[in-house]
Amino acid sequence: MNRAGKPLQRKGERNVFCPLYKGCLDHAVKESWPHWDCGDCRHKRNEGGRPEMKLMATDSIEYHDLRLRF
Repeated sequence: MNRAGKPLQRKGERNVFCPLYKGCLDHAVKESWPHWDCGDCRHKRNEGGRPEMKLMATDSIEYHDLRLRF
């Protein structure tokens, strides 16, 4: 397991976009945990693995559907 991640054996929320998710998932599987949670991990809100939204010239999205970050 990536030592920076701190999964807990309990039901809860997981951040599938966290770059450490794979290591935590591998750890939970290795330990045979039926449930696991990101707990108080400092990376819980890290979305570094979230794919960027790709648009094609033929796509149409109304302006109010776009999420802008400032």
